[in-house]
Amino acid sequence: MEIQAKTIPVCQLDENNYFVGMTIADLDPLANNGHYLIPALCIQTEQPEFKHGFVAQWTGKTWKYIEDHRGETVYSKKTGEVVVINELGVLPATVTTIPCPDIYHQWSDKTNNWIEKADAEQLRLQDKRNNAGSLSRTQMLSQLEITLGKNKEALVKDAENVLKGIDLIKIRNYILETQLFALNDDNWWKYLTDVLHLGEKQIFDIWNEASNI
Repeated sequence: MEIQAKTIPVCQLDENNYFVGMTIADLDPLANNGHYLIPALCIQTEQPEFKHGFVAQWTGKTWKYIEDHRGETVYSKKTGEVVVINELGVLPATVTTIPCPDIYHQWSDKTNNWIEKADAEQLRLQDKRNNAGSLSRTQMLSQLEITLGKNKEALVKDAENVLKGIDLIKIRNYILETQLFALNDDNWWKYLTDVLHLGEKQIFDIWNEASNI
């Protein structure tokens, strides 16, 4: 008389036939023909081979292997932001595993990597100007006089020699009336560069020195 094992190993699946793990099926105590009580969502077949980065899916006849990127850190090619992968399968064409260096880069399909934006330097400068904050009237005008030897009247005179119309009116009023100077003010930046002919480094050096007054 053949002695039947009380249990046998079976493969447990989820609702999409993906392999979950191994469990056991008990011998049917009411049958005398070696019948086992296979649990729901389980199949009696060989355990699939483990493959890193893949999950096994039962096709009804055999195992096939599906890429599994869940939990990996990937980045949007459009924004550079982290994207959460929740589904099995190949990675979407819209993401990459390469992190974006900074906001001044964009994805290039041609190089399959991040490249600097054409206007990266302008964007960096604009952000630097935006982050410079503001200076009081005393700080700004005093430092310009210390560095350039020009008081407010001389600054206005320089504007009058170069600018005309509304541009002159705006910058003259700015020099004579504003209580807070800011580098992200385009009129003031243009005055410093186009009228006073100051370079970017010199402007920020003056700005930093003025902040200590």
